[in-house]
Amino acid sequence: MAIELHSDRTRPVSEHLSELHGIVRTSIVLMFIAMLGWSYGTDSLMRLWLDSLPLGAASMNLSLYSPFDWLNIRWSIAILLSILTVMPLLSLRIQMFARPGLLPSERSWLTLIMTLSTVFVPVIVILCWAYLLPLLVEAAQAADTLGEVGSRYDAGALFRLSLGLSWVLVCTMLATVTLSMARLLGLVERGEIRFRARLLVVFGGLLVLTLPAEYEGLRLLIGVAAMLSADRLSATLPNATLGRRSFDVKDIATVDGPASRIALLDCGCEGACPRFPHDIVPDGMAYPTCSALCLDPSEQAAIAELVLHHGITRLIISGCDSSPLPVKLRYTLDSLGCETSGLGWLDDPRSSDESWREASICYSTSQMTGSALD
Repeated sequence: MAIELHSDRTRPVSEHLSELHGIVRTSIVLMFIAMLGWSYGTDSLMRLWLDSLPLGAASMNLSLYSPFDWLNIRWSIAILLSILTVMPLLSLRIQMFARPGLLPSERSWLTLIMTLSTVFVPVIVILCWAYLLPLLVEAAQAADTLGEVGSRYDAGALFRLSLGLSWVLVCTMLATVTLSMARLLGLVERGEIRFRARLLVVFGGLLVLTLPAEYEGLRLLIGVAAMLSADRLSATLPNATLGRRSFDVKDIATVDGPASRIALLDCGCEGACPRFPHDIVPDGMAYPTCSALCLDPSEQAAIAELVLHHGITRLIISGCDSSPLPVKLRYTLDSLGCETSGLGWLDDPRSSDESWREASICYSTSQMTGSALD
């Protein structure tokens, strides 16, 4: 009986991409509809919020210095509210899309991230508009009071100040969700920072460019702080079962016969086996790591998935000679056309020498490829 994999229901990549495209398309349509719906109620919401500000007698001195700014503010509020309205549904659909390919710990982590981003952020935005910003206005009014000098307030500036704070929270939320999905899909791995850096630059640049003039001088600082927060929050993702979530596997020519796809498994054998030397694995070979393959069912399932998805034809294990592998795992690997072998480091006292381990790896790979791999 084969091991039960997370990918038992095999589906082509095009079907996954089509499903993801459908989620994005539906979300855009719903956001457009929500934006049109909110646009009819923005005037009432704006008047209600202005009436709640503790301006006292000065509330009669609100001025509007640019009517076009007022129109811009109305649509900005409608867009902000439409994003906050659609995000919970988008979050739910993303979780349903990603759930079949995640481990239990990763599912819990994704649920937590989505809850923080799409539930707590709207609550914080509402609390800011209802309590924090009125307190700031009251404090500013008390600090700027001068005897026999009248006060007039720019209503547009008050709204831009509030919208800027809300937009910072929304951009941080969107960056966190995007980075989290990128990490889950293996697009952000150790040493591969370009994609992650691009995402941070895109969202950070969007935030810096769209913050209103009231935040002049603080835009760069706010953008950097928001992106660092999103990056740190998304980086709390549990470690991948095999050390990485994506592997660059290529066909490697052999001495005789068809090309092979090789995986060198660095198994710690419950701490009894030394690890692979750093950066010794040749390019084009998968380099998964395990703590105890024979004892951990999740690692066994992950290895089987790796073999299935990347078409691995040869699995070389560091610690043993592959004979102790569980029967179910061996049967699964055989059914997938993957041969297994081992380096036998546990039975060789020379394995404590790092240079010997490097030579052992080079020898085992050169036996199949017919060339010494330095």
